[in-house]
Amino acid sequence: MFKFFVFFTICAALASANMVRVPIYKNPNYRRTPETVKTETAYLRSKYHVPTPRATEQLDNSLNLAYYGKITIGTPPQEFLVLFDSGSSNLWVPSATCPTSNAACQAHNKYNSSASSTYVANGESFSIEYGSGSLSGFLSQDTVRVAGLTIQNQVFAEAMQEPGTSFLYSNFDGLMGMAFQQISNDDVVPPFYNMWTQGLISKDLFSFYLARAGTSSQGGEMILGGSDSSLYQGSLTYVPVSQEGYWQFAVDSGSIGSQVLCSGGCQAIADTGTSLIVAPYNGYVAYMNVVDPDGDGYIDCSTVSSLPDLEFVIGGTTFTVPASQYVIESDGQCSPAISYMGTDFWILGDIFIGLYYTEFDMGNSRIGFAPVA
Repeated sequence: MFKFFVFFTICAALASANMVRVPIYKNPNYRRTPETVKTETAYLRSKYHVPTPRATEQLDNSLNLAYYGKITIGTPPQEFLVLFDSGSSNLWVPSATCPTSNAACQAHNKYNSSASSTYVANGESFSIEYGSGSLSGFLSQDTVRVAGLTIQNQVFAEAMQEPGTSFLYSNFDGLMGMAFQQISNDDVVPPFYNMWTQGLISKDLFSFYLARAGTSSQGGEMILGGSDSSLYQGSLTYVPVSQEGYWQFAVDSGSIGSQVLCSGGCQAIADTGTSLIVAPYNGYVAYMNVVDPDGDGYIDCSTVSSLPDLEFVIGGTTFTVPASQYVIESDGQCSPAISYMGTDFWILGDIFIGLYYTEFDMGNSRIGFAPVA
């Protein structure tokens, strides 16, 4: 019996050792307001290749998201704050060679290839289209480090031009995409793929725990190579990825009170790169019928506590989102937190992932959810 206990303890320790914990930091200045929702929706519209309406209103000029983490690039290491984004697949950071006219680049940490002994030139041009223009630059190769893991020969983009003012006041320097290679610009191999193929992690999966009431130093964790069952309740509900590219999966049904959000099944994407929930048209109409039936953009704050939960049935399990999460309260006024931008699928961002521990299992092409502990 004692030998079995020792064996079990060693196995548990080894399993824990094979999980690499990446601290997630929470932006202390982040506030969800109607203006930030509009700005983020515009950003997502370009990210998901949804046409921008011709008549567009002036948006808050900062893409200021809640959660981000640290990586380094080069030898010696150069540090960057990045958005770990399960809704994209490329790694990009500002380039030290960007022009002085690029205010967003000048306001953030910049990668200096000439200061790195492990830099390898690539030079292929790179661009990502956004609603306000294209983020463009060129590809380079270097050593990337994430929470002690050293990724050799990682190809990434050095951004020379950043569109409009979207990234000027952002709290992160760049993005590290965590989605499938199928949506990677220029078919660049994403960093997580290289972690796996280079033997840096023991399982081909990663998971997210976001602390909704977290601090600037303790916003949660991204765990590479495993999941931590102490951070969630019960067991994970798994569903297969329905189309590799984004982390897309089937939702059995959805409702809010007596209104049907998702009839006969619909599709959703888990996106750690946004704070929002975005609904397809019919789901958005049903949601607004309950929370803002006159469509003026305002909700009586005194009624929020009596609003019904939003419910998604995924893999046969019901996942609820309370009104405190799907309504914005800012400066004494309340407004809808769920937006519509023309997709035929749901986008479940930090509002949902903050409530439900999420495992992204690339090896088995599936995604799992469980209530946070």
